[in-house]
Parts: sequence; structure tokens; C-alpha cells
Amino acid sequence: MGSYAALFLILLHVAVALGGRRGCTQVCTCPENPSCPLGPTLDTCGCGCTVCAQGINEECDGFRPCDEKRNLTCDFQLGAKKKQGVCKEREDDSEEATDPSPCNPATEWTPCSKTCGFGNSIRIVYEGESCTPVAERRLCMIRPCMRQYVSANYTVLKSNNVCTHTMRWSKPMHLHYRDCLSRRPLLPKFCGHCSDGRFCSPSLSDTHSVSFVCTHPPRKITRPVMRVRRCNCGGHRRKKGRKEQAEKDVELKEEDRNDIEEDV
Repeated sequence: MGSYAALFLILLHVAVALGGRRGCTQVCTCPENPSCPLGPTLDTCGCGCTVCAQGINEECDGFRPCDEKRNLTCDFQLGAKKKQGVCKEREDDSEEATDPSPCNPATEWTPCSKTCGFGNSIRIVYEGESCTPVAERRLCMIRPCMRQYVSANYTVLKSNNVCTHTMRWSKPMHLHYRDCLSRRPLLPKFCGHCSDGRFCSPSLSDTHSVSFVCTHPPRKITRPVMRVRRCNCGGHRRKKGRKEQAEKDVELKEEDRNDIEEDV
């Protein structure tokens, strides 16, 4: 009697387990050699039976599971007690991740605080669930000042009869920032000059990280730095007499020929 009682308890446990699953009978009965238009699969009741996968909008249960290869799931529309469902497309959880952020987008970078040498540029970004505004800062250099990088020669990249749009050093050099030098020599682009009196400034830029080695005190730092991509003449033209304009044009051509940068 003891063995029969143990067997009864095992069968009862299996029946309860199967009955607790949606769309599952209390007894495992596998179909014989099923013919499956969408292909065979295993039941979802844990019986280990080979059954047929169901397509979209077809009835489903534990022995008629939906085709997971087609991203289908059995939708028991009338709640947990419903033993039969309908195959529906599985909702994509990634949709929530692609929803647009409720925060405002970051603002544009402000113009560089200096017309030569290193200055600062700032923008506002919004962080966290509360969209807290936070100021981001980057170093910027439109062009070196006249007394900086005295050994540098410049190569004009883009120019016309009005503006030396962009230029760069003829060979890589270390950037100077306060008491720091960039860890490796660089070839940054700079804005040139506008012969009609307008200011030449970056019209397109991006930001990259630059590592510096400093002396007082000895340390290593990394700072976000503006990288000039393109420059244009902006603002209103300054009115000049013919003689003054001619002298200015000669001066600018001489500077371009010698690749010397003047302090704006």
C-alpha cells in the first residue's frame, strides 16, 4: 500500500502542477505524429510532447503553443481562468527605451569667451528624471594669440578673396593651457581673418577630449576641447576708406604669405 500511496501522491502533484498552468490539462497526453503546417515545437505544459506551433490569430493553449519564431504569444484575454487563448504578436519592450526623452534637448554652445588663445564655451544639458539643468563647459580656441606658438607656421586650408576661412599648423605641436601641455602633439584647425572687417569665427565645431600634463603641481588632467571644423565671416562689414582698405588688404596678404597669425 505504501508504494501505491506514493505513486498517487506523485500523480496528484503532477496534476496540480499541470492544472496550475494556463491552457494545460491535468493529464499529459501527447498527440501521435502531428502534421504541422508551421512546424513542430514542444508543449508549454512541461510534458515534453511534440506539438504543432500556431500562427497569428489562431487558438492556443498549452498543447497548441504560439510560434515563438514569429514573435507570437498566447493571449488569454479573459483572465487567469481562461483555458484557451489567441495567438498575438508579442509587445516589444524596446519601445519604451526609444521613447523621446521628456527633457529639453541640450542648448547650443555659447561663442568662445576669447577671440584668441584658450577661452571657455558653455551649454546647458538636462539630466535625470527631474530634467535638472546642468552647465557643461569646454575649452575653446578660435586662433592662437600673436605671441603664442612663435615657432609655428600655418597652412591655409580654405580661403577666398575675402576670408582666410580655416588654417592649421604645418606640423603637429603641443597645445599650451595655463601651466599644462597636451600629452601629444596635435594639428588643430583655426579660423583666419576677414579682409572686409567682419569677424571670422567657427560655423561648425565638435568636442573631443584632450589630455594635458601640468607642472604646478605635477598632475595629469583631461579637458573637453572645441575642435574647429569650418569657419565663416560673420556680422556687419566695417566701413573703411579706400586707402585704409587697400592698406589692410596688403597687410592681410602679407600675413597669409608668411603664415603669421595676428592677435585679434
